[in-house]
Amino acid sequence: MPSQRDRLRVGAAVLGAVAVLTVVGRITSPEEPASQQRPTPATTWAPPPRSSLPERWVTQQLDVGHGGGPLVFGAGSLWVGAWRDREVVRIDPQSNRVVARFPAGGPNPAGLAVDAATIWVVHPDTDEVVRLDPRTGRVVARIKLDPLPFEFAPGDRRFLPSLVAVGAGAGWVGTSRGAVARIDAASNRVVAVIKLARQGAEGIAVAGRIVWVAEGGHGLARIDAATNRLLRTIRLDFHADRVAADGGTIWVGGPTTDPIVEMAGAVARIDAATGRVRELVPSGLPTGLAAGVGAVWITEPDVVGGALECIAPDASPAAMTGLPALGELAVGGGAIWAADRRGSLVYRLKPDPFPCSAASVLTRPSATP
Repeated sequence: MPSQRDRLRVGAAVLGAVAVLTVVGRITSPEEPASQQRPTPATTWAPPPRSSLPERWVTQQLDVGHGGGPLVFGAGSLWVGAWRDREVVRIDPQSNRVVARFPAGGPNPAGLAVDAATIWVVHPDTDEVVRLDPRTGRVVARIKLDPLPFEFAPGDRRFLPSLVAVGAGAGWVGTSRGAVARIDAASNRVVAVIKLARQGAEGIAVAGRIVWVAEGGHGLARIDAATNRLLRTIRLDFHADRVAADGGTIWVGGPTTDPIVEMAGAVARIDAATGRVRELVPSGLPTGLAAGVGAVWITEPDVVGGALECIAPDASPAAMTGLPALGELAVGGGAIWAADRRGSLVYRLKPDPFPCSAASVLTRPSATP
């Protein structure tokens, strides 16, 4: 049976330059049986030059201030990490307006997650996790992360969190130093710190009772939320730096590591129950990745700016090209949301041209910690 690397090479050989809504090839492995609002602060900065999106694909563009952070859809809203302003920005998908700007709870915020009750923001400078009320922005909890149970370097045990996800009754906070802390959502206490086999956590997601951690060139680590124990690592023939969960499916994207493969990146579809890699799809270099229902969307660069691609098990991948350089991505509220990598805009895009978009921009209820 061909390896992941062989399948990537074959896929790259038959995959040409992606045109607007061009259907491209894919490589599939055999299937197994299913086993309150604050006023907007005045700013004096000059916005950078902006690229325009084709009108037939964009329904709204919103200025969120100094961006640079993630996009997360949850609790009925889009949440944007405007990290250079030290703010969390809320966008109402019904009115397509910025309806709130909340202080992020400290300097240099990093990871962002949203559950049904709170916004979670991690702060590496202070080794803290801050939880905010999504209606008022009030800090409802400030959770200090203890030193690591091991030395990262001689005398250095700082946690330095960079990632957060919610699910299975907890907030899961990752650090590139090789650990994940579990915070009980009811008590706001750190109840476990799980040491990973490798350093370099770059993405985190929760699906059911499993926490999935993208570890770059080392593959995909898994933590059993019932026992806080590590499960077998899933090896991938590309650099896993983004991960998202869609119910029973895990999507992982990143740049390829094989110099023979012509395509810049790849996306893997993984069965959440078995950990089996079901499919490996060559792609451009993913600069954003977000799962909806039954599909994953990625942003990627192209020769003149950016592209948006949709991948689903029952439809061939399709891409929209000729866009500005897009970065972070979220799906929900009947739309695709993408951040401008070079400026301060968030775009709302129409999913209609995509054959895999019928249900993929719907979202399930927000995770309940």
